[in-house]
Amino acid sequence: MDILLPHGLASLPAWFGMAITIAVPVAIALLLGRVMYAIFTPAEFQANAVVGAVKYGFVVEIYAVVAALTLVGAWDTFQTARDTLQKEASGLYMLAQAIETYDGAELAATRAEMRGAIRGYAGAVVAQDWPAMQAGHASAGSDAAFQRMTRAFLDVEGRRAAQHALQQNTAGWLGQVAEARIARLSVQSRTLSGLIWMLVLTVSVAVIAFQWFFGGASAAMHYAMAAVIAVIVGSVLLVSVKLAFPYVGDPALLTPAPFLAMMDLR
Repeated sequence: MDILLPHGLASLPAWFGMAITIAVPVAIALLLGRVMYAIFTPAEFQANAVVGAVKYGFVVEIYAVVAALTLVGAWDTFQTARDTLQKEASGLYMLAQAIETYDGAELAATRAEMRGAIRGYAGAVVAQDWPAMQAGHASAGSDAAFQRMTRAFLDVEGRRAAQHALQQNTAGWLGQVAEARIARLSVQSRTLSGLIWMLVLTVSVAVIAFQWFFGGASAAMHYAMAAVIAVIVGSVLLVSVKLAFPYVGDPALLTPAPFLAMMDLR
């Protein structure tokens, strides 16, 4: 199983994704209830209540462990993507702040090229990298713009001591942008694997289905409890999916707002 299904859920509008991840588990729970009550009598459910409750407790414990690991892994993916985005944006900001150090009329063209290179790179990220990231694909669309920005800052020849000192830091900021850029473009390869999503879905269905193998005297109460459990299962799945794919969705958890700001650099 690949990640097309969870990626598809994450890319849906927030209200629609929530409706699917909540409505589908609830529908499955209620449908299974109708089937089970059509096959077995309330007396048979009651006779199996003690043994069924013990076994269901074991299934719930497995689900709790799987859900916790999935949420932790999804949160780590989101946190890493967020920190990477901030690191790349901060490197661009420091480069932009360094431009005015190359003062003087003789370096006017150099300053203009530096600003244009930063704007061009930010624009390439927004126009080319971001749509590919939302679709779950790696993109090399910003390569040329990044190379132009690198040359704009590394090829400049300093005239004063301050400019020579700044050039020592410029390489570090460019390296920071490059490292963060690679991490950002490779986030799709570091998300939760298809096997993990298959495990989550399997255990979720088991939790929803197994509760119907035992019950009390009130069928209405059992249906109500089944619906609540299904809502919890769907909510856990929704949060895990959104965190594991932070660049997709409407709205997405992470947006290209820092790069849009860099595109307005003057």
